[in-house]
Amino acid sequence: MNQPVRTAIVGASNRSIAFAEFIAANPDRCRLVAIFDLRRKKAQVLRDYSKLDAQIYDDYAALLAHKDIDAVIITTPDYAHVTPAVLAIKAGKHIYLEKPLATTLEDCDKIIAAAKGSKQICYLGFNMRHSPIHEKIHELIRADNLGKLTTIEANEYYYGGKTYFRRWNRLREFGGGLWLTKACHDFDLLTWLAGGKPKSLYAMSSLSHYKTAPGVGPRCRDCDIKNTCPDFYNIFKPVDGWLEERRKLHLLMEKHGESSPDICLFNSDKDTFDNGIVVVEYDNDVRATYTVNVIAARNTRQIRIVGTDGMVEGDTEHGLVQFTQRHTGKITTYDLRKESEGTHGGADPKIFSDFFNVCLNGGTPRSGLEDGRLAVKLSVAATTSCDTGTVIKF
Repeated sequence: MNQPVRTAIVGASNRSIAFAEFIAANPDRCRLVAIFDLRRKKAQVLRDYSKLDAQIYDDYAALLAHKDIDAVIITTPDYAHVTPAVLAIKAGKHIYLEKPLATTLEDCDKIIAAAKGSKQICYLGFNMRHSPIHEKIHELIRADNLGKLTTIEANEYYYGGKTYFRRWNRLREFGGGLWLTKACHDFDLLTWLAGGKPKSLYAMSSLSHYKTAPGVGPRCRDCDIKNTCPDFYNIFKPVDGWLEERRKLHLLMEKHGESSPDICLFNSDKDTFDNGIVVVEYDNDVRATYTVNVIAARNTRQIRIVGTDGMVEGDTEHGLVQFTQRHTGKITTYDLRKESEGTHGGADPKIFSDFFNVCLNGGTPRSGLEDGRLAVKLSVAATTSCDTGTVIKF
């Protein structure tokens, strides 16, 4: 029997909490032996929350010198992926790298160059490929149930997306803008489902709502209109269930970080958008549209794909996939509500499990470094298209 994968987490972040919980629940497959963060107190908060006996590091070279580490999970902010990834690969460690691969194509290429010829697993965290909804749709496409694909419509509506304007994601300097920090997931999904290579892209976006507003902020707790503002966030109000634990941990972490969880959504510095639409044309005669709106009334991802033999539709909020045959009108509904329970629509436990399985038993990651680079390429193109008003050719 294989020994558990001895794992280090690099970057004590909100995302790292999900990994720590998975590791704690699966001691036969993985074991947390170290946590790295430049702010030791953040790493200590994560260790105390997870109740795992992990060593704390604020020196990355010292962490990589730890001989009992097989794999490194990198959950640093997007702009800080390249150095820990390259050094971990060179140190002979498997890596799981949260999306996006990096914020520039140059940094993507540095990571890919470091991995060239390496036998280590380099897993890219595109968890939407593991969502039960999107897995089923991919399965129906690959089984040729839809015939030749023609169009894909993918829409992401995110009520909680307003928090981006309180986090480092609001600045391109750190996250590349929402076409990258948010939509790279969806660019990867579109390409995975379309089965072709992108030929051209056109995007448009706007900061329509969270514009500068006079006389409010700078934080919700200090604001004169906090009693009437619908976007007021009370950092002291308890949240039910597991969200309360995560919220408390996030607040503890941010006490040692650079941002405030209740910074004013309107008057925070930002250079990204709150809604946008992109059109992608693929070389196999498939066209795809993607809408992202982070000021929506509810959270869901909806998708509709039309082929010459049928149409498939999915909604992550409802947990259902519906396939309609074109010529007979026969409808088949797949109820995936139970499988879709948990974080990211049930995708997180599946992608974490797959990563550790590949580390233990070998195999090919469902999403790797080249997939990550292509998603960044599309994300950068969408940003350029918005900035210039032009169609980007590949």
